Amino acid sequence: MLRIGLTGGMGCGKSTIAHIFSVLGIPVYHADERAKCISQSPQVREQIAQLFGQEAANDKRKLASLVFADSEKLAQLNALVHPLVFEDMEAWFKDLKNEPPYALVEAAILFESGMAEMFDAVIDVEAPVQEQIERCMARDRCTEAEVKARLARQLSAQERQKRSRFTIQNASHQPVLDKVLDIDRQLRQINRSAYIIADCPGNRA
Repeated sequence: MLRIGLTGGMGCGKSTIAHIFSVLGIPVYHADERAKCISQSPQVREQIAQLFGQEAANDKRKLASLVFADSEKLAQLNALVHPLVFEDMEAWFKDLKNEPPYALVEAAILFESGMAEMFDAVIDVEAPVQEQIERCMARDRCTEAEVKARLARQLSAQERQKRSRFTIQNASHQPVLDKVLDIDRQLRQINRSAYIIADCPGNRA
């Protein structure tokens, strides 16, 4: 089974693309959602309170405003949460039933967190910057300045594309299904080829 990362900037529509893959029968691990759940566990909330104060531990918006305004605080939070997410993700992979040809992990900061090294390939989802800003403002009920500050913490679109095997352009009114189907076909073929190579007598340990 191939392990595939799915990333992209804020508001690029990663979740929409992930949903299409799930409809095709591909398991998807939503790293950002799992990170939020893990951050709300009593043990982690206690550690967050020690680092950033009780108010930040009880209010996700307060915590976000603190860490996205201070790179050192963001690094502290990531150092606390990321190892727990990696552990949770590994358990998810091990629990997959009826091994699929590949499985996806959706993560916004896949490259920034060092997670990319865990995958066989990465799919990058992109959209025009103004659309990213508008989508985030509507979704998160935040200001344009807040969105821009968070975008500044992420890799540029150019860097993400350079480090990814596949790129999906997800601008409004731009069809993406054919691109997703093409990537799905390629990944299934890569998986089949890997099994053929592994089954050759000369390749067995």
